Amino acid sequence: ETTKERFAQAQAQAKFLQEFYQELEQTTHEFLTETTKERFAQAQAQAKSLQEFYQELEQTNREFLTETTKERFAQAQAQAKFLQEFYQELEQTTHEFLAETAKNRTEQAKAQKQYLHQFRQDLFVSIFGTHI
Repeated sequence: ETTKERFAQAQAQAKFLQEFYQELEQTTHEFLTETTKERFAQAQAQAKSLQEFYQELEQTNREFLTETTKERFAQAQAQAKFLQEFYQELEQTTHEFLAETAKNRTEQAKAQKQYLHQFRQDLFVSIFGTHI
């Protein structure tokens, strides 16, 4: 009977260990499945967060570049207007200067012509004693 009892006890322990092993395997599987689900959910949340951050960053960059472009365009327009006004003023000043210079040279030429005419008459009178 001792052998039968030990054998029955061994069978009971084997059955207990088999059930314990199956329960442990099931619990481990459930734990790993749950952990995997949690990690996958965390990974999805992080991916979503990164995607939102990237989109926000892209939008901010686009707005910044748009503002910068607008500012540079406005500066370019202001510079173009300034240069156009400067060019017109320079053209007007140059025109006035050239007109004044031409007027002065014309007056000088008239004065020289008059002087030369008078000089020729005086020379003629001094040589021939009479006016032309």
